Amino acid sequence: MWGAFFTLLIVSGITAWFFVLAHESRRVAQEESARQNTLLLREIEAHKRTDAQLQKAKEAAEAANRAKSRYVVGLSHELRTPLNAVLGYAQILERDPAIPEPRQAGVKVIKRSAEHLSGLIDGLLDVSRIEAGRLQLQRNEVRIGDFLDQIVDMFRLQAEAKGLAFRFVRPDHLPAVVRTDEKRLRQILINLITNGIKFTEAGTVTLRVGYRNQVATLAVEDSGIGIEAEDMARIFDPFERITPKEGIAPAGLGLGLTITKLLADLMGGDITVTSTPGKGSVFRVRLMLAAVREPGKAVAERRIAGYRGARARSSSSTTTRITAS
Repeated sequence: MWGAFFTLLIVSGITAWFFVLAHESRRVAQEESARQNTLLLREIEAHKRTDAQLQKAKEAAEAANRAKSRYVVGLSHELRTPLNAVLGYAQILERDPAIPEPRQAGVKVIKRSAEHLSGLIDGLLDVSRIEAGRLQLQRNEVRIGDFLDQIVDMFRLQAEAKGLAFRFVRPDHLPAVVRTDEKRLRQILINLITNGIKFTEAGTVTLRVGYRNQVATLAVEDSGIGIEAEDMARIFDPFERITPKEGIAPAGLGLGLTITKLLADLMGGDITVTSTPGKGSVFRVRLMLAAVREPGKAVAERRIAGYRGARARSSSSTTTRITAS
């Protein structure tokens, strides 16, 4: 009897202990859950505050950018009117035979300075319009072969005048017509080739074009001074110019590569650069240039299953063609 009593006592004690442990575990779990929920809510609130601050900072930056764009555009228009007058009169004086040679040199300095300022204004306006999202692309049909030939002819003489060789590598398969913004594509190539010739004292400047799956790769290669590793991160920043080790920076505004990168991004492409100091640089632009079938182009006649079509007029509005081969 006492054995049964002690057995029941032990069993009831163990059962009670399990209930106590279960209750304590539930309490600890509830406290931990409440603590985790509190931490999660605090983290969510912190994220909300951070998002609100980021949104406010973004709006402030956009407002500042709009204000800067308005200021640049307004200032550029104010400067352009007197600058056009200076440039116009400088051109007139340059052609005046009555002006002696020593003064002609001064007139040429005035003209070059006015052209420099005019280029600076145009560059600033382009950067401002692109950053403000106001530059609209004009998608038109371009005969890409003729377009590239014009670019090559434009720069071949310029390169030869400096004692450089200018090469053009055309792809084997290039569509006759593509759809793109011709003006902006020309601007990209002019900026890159101009830089290639400017920073090359001897050797070759090459325009290499590739085309695959509707994507064109336009590479400008030069054997110039190259770009140091520490300068690579800032070459696309506005007004940044690479100074060679000799310490004499070539003339320029420092906006060409900035505008080129902005235009490439705007046109849905990208630009990359690889360079070896003292050996040269390669700038590559990849752009989507969708091929366009030329309107009204005749489809080549071909044999099908032993027959060839031959046209025969059956009515005023219908033309059929059926002849045996």
